[in-house]
Amino acid sequence: MTPINDAADDSPEAKYNHLHGKARVLIENTFGRLKNRWRCLNKDRTLHYAPEKCAKIITACAVLHNIAIDFMVPLLEQDDTDALIVETVPQEEVPNSSLRESSAEDLVRGRASRRTLVDRLNRLQR
Repeated sequence: MTPINDAADDSPEAKYNHLHGKARVLIENTFGRLKNRWRCLNKDRTLHYAPEKCAKIITACAVLHNIAIDFMVPLLEQDDTDALIVETVPQEEVPNSSLRESSAEDLVRGRASRRTLVDRLNRLQR
């Protein structure tokens, strides 16, 4: 989801943008913590695997992170992680042509989903 450009003050779209911003900060903080614990999530800032496999890797990291919290395993400091040796894993091929074909359809579906979300949030906040 993305914010809505030029939303009028006190409109449902402006309320959506406000909640979107708060959620984004929370999500970015969460990903920051995961990236701090699992450096493989921060490697090269590129997608090395198909999106489905990336989702599985991120989910596994989140589960392991929660287990580490339960067992009070501290996060490594930046200096500690610099000393770690990171092995490279061969990249899987990500099919670019199929990604391009579906992007226009995804945009239309995404905008419709965002509109539905704005409407639902507006009904909840009345």
